[in-house]
Amino acid sequence: MISDNLNNKSGHQQSLSSVFQWMPTCALIIDSNGMILEVNQQAIRFFKAATKEDFIFDKQNIRNMFIDSQRTMDMIKTISRNTDLISREILLRRFDKTISSVDMTAGALPDNPGLILIQFTESHAQSQAVLDQLSQAYKREAQRLRPYLNKPGKNLLDEIILNDMLEEILANKFIRPAKPEVVSEERLDLLTNMFPGFSNMELLLCGYLSLKMTIDDISNLTGKTPNSLRVSFHRILKKTTFANGKEFIRKLESLKHVQK
Repeated sequence: MISDNLNNKSGHQQSLSSVFQWMPTCALIIDSNGMILEVNQQAIRFFKAATKEDFIFDKQNIRNMFIDSQRTMDMIKTISRNTDLISREILLRRFDKTISSVDMTAGALPDNPGLILIQFTESHAQSQAVLDQLSQAYKREAQRLRPYLNKPGKNLLDEIILNDMLEEILANKFIRPAKPEVVSEERLDLLTNMFPGFSNMELLLCGYLSLKMTIDDISNLTGKTPNSLRVSFHRILKKTTFANGKEFIRKLESLKHVQK
């Protein structure tokens, strides 16, 4: 491993290894094939691993941690071709199977362009928490109106709650500005061409499903309840000609990556 090699070299390099291990951000070093060579203490905690060996011997390749593995390889190729830093929002799967949306910055090491340093910070954690609390409070207050509504009013209330209209409105404002970029633009463009009648939120849900994410995965990421996501999925399904949900999901999961 890199840190072992550094410990056998100069004091300056040993200091560099120490700095890497205690960087305030989660950091990994990979090679040009995506193989994980080194992780720091913050990454071990963030990904809920026991030791760095979990990364080296369990995950082995960064592709096994990214939800969209093809984007991972495209990123590595881009970094290998130039020295520019790459910053984007991506989805990562932790060791406890939960999915996290993170802001990633990556670039080749100046002294060794065959090695790539990747840093992660969790995306909009406080904003997401506030949004979830606001959404749940809104639903509780709205449900208190039910005894005072006639049948059309109750139906409208159900539509508002099940469609998560508040969350959809907030999703188009400043709280989640980068969320659509979690699913690549190429994938969203392909879905738009396939289903031109879908809304942006419907396309984004299809994008998550095309990455073989479960309803629970999407719920953990977006803050939407599993039931509301299932209702949205069935509403989307009715807009298609597919015989059933399984057939539709198989079509989504079969989408091929499109290069720019």
